[in-house]
Amino acid sequence: MTNVPPLDLTRQYEIIREQINAKVQDVLASGRYIGGSIVDDFEKQFAKYIDVSHCVSCNSGTDALFLALRAVNIGPGDEVITTPFTFFATTEVISAVGATPIFIDINPQTFNLDIQQLEAAITEKTKAILPVHLFGQPVDMTKLMAIARQYNLIVIEDCAQATGAEWNNKKVGSFGDIGCLVFFLLKI
Repeated sequence: MTNVPPLDLTRQYEIIREQINAKVQDVLASGRYIGGSIVDDFEKQFAKYIDVSHCVSCNSGTDALFLALRAVNIGPGDEVITTPFTFFATTEVISAVGATPIFIDINPQTFNLDIQQLEAAITEKTKAILPVHLFGQPVDMTKLMAIARQYNLIVIEDCAQATGAEWNNKKVGSFGDIGCLVFFLLKI
């Protein structure tokens, strides 16, 4: 039986070896392994790439989602509408801040939140919508944002599986109040 790794970046590394090694040497020479000018530069370039005013990098998408919920004061007694068809971290962070995840089903064509079911799930306890852009396919952010604004709801986009994707020529992560994007090797 052949052991096939889930991801092999060896070939890609060989193509860009010199650039990668030079950047690693820059980090080592700087003595700054956390933060520093390299991270500042990345945050500025990435904010420009998705056309937002600020970018704050985190160690993981889970932490990004958790910090996003905390930043907008989501907590006990609050409801956050999301999808059950996602990586468990999306729901885990909602529970971790003491809020209640409210699931709406997916659209079977896109596997994203079914926007047709969104309004019916909104209650007086709903404080936010946490859409997940899945498989590189954005949620219909035009309709979602219209509903969110109508009900004065916060929108935190989980873009872990759609970094670089666009809805109507605009990058995901730039529609809502906060966008969380990920660079984990097995994500898009």
